[in-house]
Amino acid sequence: MNRKGIRPIHCLILLPLLLVGCWDRQELNHLAIISALGIEQAQDGKITVFTQEINPRTLKGGRNGGRRVKGGGGGKTLLRSETGETVPDALFKLQKKVGRRLFWGHTMLVVFGERAVRQGIQPQIDFLIRHPQMRLRANVFISEDPGAILGIQAPVESTAARTIRNMVDLRRRKAMDINQLAQMMAGDAQTAIIPYIQPVDKTIPYIHGSAILKKGKWVGKLNQEITEGVLWHRNEMKNGVISLKIPEGRRDIGIRVVNSQVDMIPKIEQGEWRMTVRIHAEDDIEVNETDLSMRNPRFVRMVEEAAEKEIYTLAQKMLQKVQHDLKADILGFAETFHRRYPREWEQVKDRWDQVFPRVKVKVQVKVDVERVGMTNRPAGLPMEKVKKK
Repeated sequence: MNRKGIRPIHCLILLPLLLVGCWDRQELNHLAIISALGIEQAQDGKITVFTQEINPRTLKGGRNGGRRVKGGGGGKTLLRSETGETVPDALFKLQKKVGRRLFWGHTMLVVFGERAVRQGIQPQIDFLIRHPQMRLRANVFISEDPGAILGIQAPVESTAARTIRNMVDLRRRKAMDINQLAQMMAGDAQTAIIPYIQPVDKTIPYIHGSAILKKGKWVGKLNQEITEGVLWHRNEMKNGVISLKIPEGRRDIGIRVVNSQVDMIPKIEQGEWRMTVRIHAEDDIEVNETDLSMRNPRFVRMVEEAAEKEIYTLAQKMLQKVQHDLKADILGFAETFHRRYPREWEQVKDRWDQVFPRVKVKVQVKVDVERVGMTNRPAGLPMEKVKKK
């Protein structure tokens, strides 16, 4: 063993190991930070891309990070667009016009135009999945005018993308991201449901129902009511509010869905495909405009029965639209049958579009009121006018 200590040659070998750093670091003032991307089909068949870029004048880069600059001028975001043969071609042309490198690490939103969806968005999804910087958790939407959506100057949030993302979190649905959309398009039914968004004015985007895709192409649009029916069946209902009419009450009762569970039970019997959908919801009473005391279990049961009827009726409307009109299985029936009956599924998978409309669906709804609020009786109503029995 050499006892003479570390030789100079050893120091030269070890020295590079001490010179660590961020080899791929990119300075903020060299980047065009893209918060949202829009993709639309141009009139001549080419692809138009829209980018919502964080306005660098509203940021202070370098050592001071991303603080606001007073008097920066202009809006919080910049809208750019370019047209090309494909999405990467259009973005390449756009990059040549931008003095900074396009950076996609903070992209929160991808908005597809309705014309692009009608032509098919599988190539665009392939590009987004392959892009090394693209965030696969970026939320996906469809709009009649992606440029108008991305051009919104949000009055409260830093960008329209953040405003829309917050709206999804507060609404009655889960967000759809790039990765989930790709999985749905490649699933057994090859269908997808995507939130449809449109601007109310220049500062407010609004989620207005959903668009339905089959094999990457547009097949129809659902209004907000039918969309909620789909969310019930997909076990994606959250933070829902239902207004109910009670036969013995003078006015309405409002309940909030705090928890829900959906079980789908497939069955194939004598060549007939059946699906039982069991919906169980736990609700809280948020407002009682009736004269009924919720201390009486009979009145509580009335509320539960009214909620069950409301959800059941909504389910029937939804099934008529989705199963019989659009014939698009966005309910997960294909995957459920595939898991339970893999052999039978192999025989029908290539003609599921014809089998799905013929599936016999039975909907069962159970609602439990968990809490009636801080008071059992209607607030502000004299005791002698409150019905207790």
